[in-house]
Amino acid sequence: MMPADLTESLAACGTPWRGTRRLAVASGVAVAVTTIGLLALSGWFITAAAIAGGAGPIAARAFDYLIPSAMIRLFAIVRTTGRYFERLLSHRASLSTLAAFRSLLFRKAAMAEAQGRLTLSGGDAATLLVQDIDQLEDHLVRTPALAGAVAGAGLAVALAALAGPWPPLLVATALAVAAIATRSLARHWLPLRARDVATAVHALKVAVTEYTASAAEIAVYGQAGRVSGLLESLARQHDEALRRQARTEALIGAILPAAAGIGAALAIASANNDPALAAMAALAAAASGETLLGFARAQIRAPSVDAAARRLADLAAVDLADRPLVRLAEADISFALGGVIERLSRGERVAILGISGAGKTRLLQTLAGLRADAPQRPMIGGVPAADLGLFRLRQIFSLVPQEATLVAGTVLDNLRLARPGLAEDEIWSALHTACLDDAIRALPDGLAQWIGENGARLSGGQRKRLALARGLLADRPWLLLDEPSEGLDGATETELVNRLEDWLDRTRRGMILVSHRPAMLVLVQRVFTLM
Repeated sequence: MMPADLTESLAACGTPWRGTRRLAVASGVAVAVTTIGLLALSGWFITAAAIAGGAGPIAARAFDYLIPSAMIRLFAIVRTTGRYFERLLSHRASLSTLAAFRSLLFRKAAMAEAQGRLTLSGGDAATLLVQDIDQLEDHLVRTPALAGAVAGAGLAVALAALAGPWPPLLVATALAVAAIATRSLARHWLPLRARDVATAVHALKVAVTEYTASAAEIAVYGQAGRVSGLLESLARQHDEALRRQARTEALIGAILPAAAGIGAALAIASANNDPALAAMAALAAAASGETLLGFARAQIRAPSVDAAARRLADLAAVDLADRPLVRLAEADISFALGGVIERLSRGERVAILGISGAGKTRLLQTLAGLRADAPQRPMIGGVPAADLGLFRLRQIFSLVPQEATLVAGTVLDNLRLARPGLAEDEIWSALHTACLDDAIRALPDGLAQWIGENGARLSGGQRKRLALARGLLADRPWLLLDEPSEGLDGATETELVNRLEDWLDRTRRGMILVSHRPAMLVLVQRVFTLM
């Protein structure tokens, strides 16, 4: 059973593909019905034709073989066509739904982690957003097969009823007992196997992700052999867990086909004196084993799907809704400092000073919506910043943190994170203000230069100024700067101050600055000190 939040999110992402999914279900039912009908009619046709042929020329001439043979061809064509469309449509609907769902969960994970409600390592994120969502894919793809399994089993029992009162009862009993056994054994045996596999996969992914991120250090300190041995051991544990799971799944998956064979034998043994109808009943029961494979696979995968759903439930429950409480563009900012409420008007420039650990960065991050524990209790328009939430606060503030994160991509990729639709002249203007335009032009590929993981191919000062340019491009009413000139030489810092002052005068943006560098303080109109 999937959690309600996860079910609602999946349903919302799959709304555009609801019609496609219905067609896939219809195709799955058509495949199941024609599979049973093809084999059952073939058995009846061959047996009845043999009986007619053995009865003499008159009976043979009177036997109508055209309609049954035409029906057999029709069933074969419908079965082949239905199978094609069932696979095509079910995968199209499922993969499209999960593409939207994966994007939605990424947004929720980003928001939850930014608010401190979720902490994911690289391996955890890969497990949730890749492996666990792939498990849901299996669940969605199996839906048409489940409908087909029910239709196929029902038709097999109905055709068995033509051979007398006992065949349908025996066939239905055999299939029902096998279905219950399959579900029960899958629920009891497979969760342990699924947990073992999930644990092994998670350990392997976390190790690979973290060791890859430290590949250079591992090579420099001569630890490549030891790390390779650790990864090989984790890979062996992963493979052994997969083998145990595969053996258990094969055993459970064999129950329904075996039951279908038993049902076919019981149908023949209990049929009335019409051999043709007995053959129809037996082959219909045997064919039901194929249609019920979808049900068996769904039960086999259910523990893994349920486990993945439980891991994704907290993420799916994250609320992305905006809360438009105030007119943010015109709102004043206030915070408590030394028992006094300080107010900042739009466009004002102030500095927050204090010794290390006084809470300067915490105040900026609370204003930006990344945390909610600043003791100064900052408010926007009389509403606590913590109550507005990240999505509303990001419309007011553009934060350039002391240690900004850069994505593994090009210079342009990182700048485009600021907002969509950036023009090239805007980009170069921001780079100029950040004193980085000449350095970017000097790169071999300019804006298209690959900068590596977290800007590894740039110097520390260049990474800081690239983050500053991104903050300027965000074009928010307030700019929050946390040590923007740290690591810069005096000449570059002086030029940065001059260009930032021109930008602030031109755009009339407000600024809250945290800095230990006296040169930056010429930009501000007021100074507050945290004790």
